[in-house]
Amino acid sequence: MDIQSFENLIKTRKLVCPVYVFSGPEVFLKQKTFNLLAKVYVPKEEQSENVNRIICNGKELPDLINLIYSFSFNPSPRLFYIQDLDEVTSKQRKEFLEKLKSGGVPIETIIVFAVSDSKVATEINSAFKQQSDKIDFWAPFANKLNDWIRKETAELGSEIAIDAADQLIELVGSDLALLHQEITKLALAKPGSKILLADINNNVAYIKQDTPFDFLEAYGKRNTAKSLRILEALYNRGEAIQKIWFMLIKQIREFRLFLALCQDRPDIFKPILTLLQKYRLYAEKSDFKSNQEKKNILSDIQTLAEDMPGPLVEATNLKFQNKLKSLYMALNFTLDELTALWTKMIEFDSKLKSGVIDPLAAIQVFVAESLGN
Repeated sequence: MDIQSFENLIKTRKLVCPVYVFSGPEVFLKQKTFNLLAKVYVPKEEQSENVNRIICNGKELPDLINLIYSFSFNPSPRLFYIQDLDEVTSKQRKEFLEKLKSGGVPIETIIVFAVSDSKVATEINSAFKQQSDKIDFWAPFANKLNDWIRKETAELGSEIAIDAADQLIELVGSDLALLHQEITKLALAKPGSKILLADINNNVAYIKQDTPFDFLEAYGKRNTAKSLRILEALYNRGEAIQKIWFMLIKQIREFRLFLALCQDRPDIFKPILTLLQKYRLYAEKSDFKSNQEKKNILSDIQTLAEDMPGPLVEATNLKFQNKLKSLYMALNFTLDELTALWTKMIEFDSKLKSGVIDPLAAIQVFVAESLGN
């Protein structure tokens, strides 16, 4: 069952199973959906007794069985949100499920298991058969995140502009809990009004925790402004400029080598180049179809690499999908551009190691100049 269908059943109070398994990695959406379940099925004054949230560590499972079979004088259903049953041992989990299955879920009781491991989710769902249903929780694809923000904002009684939602993602990242937190604050500040780009810029701080790999990606995509912003954020967070510089020149070397080989040995590398050009069309997309296309393209490249000379395959990292996922960004540069950078790289590297320049300012200049800005 999908999340939307499950939420509709909650809102119309048409749930029929006593057991539900929340599968998948998205913790925030699981908690949000259970909160909706509690809100609809249990009056606020009865929630302290009838809504139970348990994080499993194995030791408390016998007590949990006793709690499930205990009695409540409240007329509303009793809800149990059992987290991380996939973290206990297989023996403990099977014993717990067997006791619960043999004893039966008490009447007017709904048990929700929130697990990340898909195999354990299937195991729990299978244990209760027709009495159970499984719902998969995944974060929205990147190209659907803007839609998700606007939907959540509408549920809070406000509206958000498309460019404002994009800016919110840029500042906060893709963490749904943080995004929802910011949306809630903005909606409370402008109840019933439209949230504009200016509202985001004036009221939302930069929260996203970028990594050196985010910097390399921004550089590879020739996004100067983003490269410089991430670079400054990393420096302010204590990241060593020397480490970032080493990672950058390594990436530039890899790009230059690949383009040089495409020029010198087109008989070998033209098919790889063609596939990477195709990959570039899907690189910024994250819907299911695009993800499948990217997976197939990378697999095709690795298949071609099997018949290529070993030293060339190793030098260009064609065996490793993680490397291939960034190699397409070499197409954003020309061989002449990257070759012309060599003198600047050697000069900067010497100054950086001698300590005669401000490291942050120098690498910022290098980034801006090398990207043509």
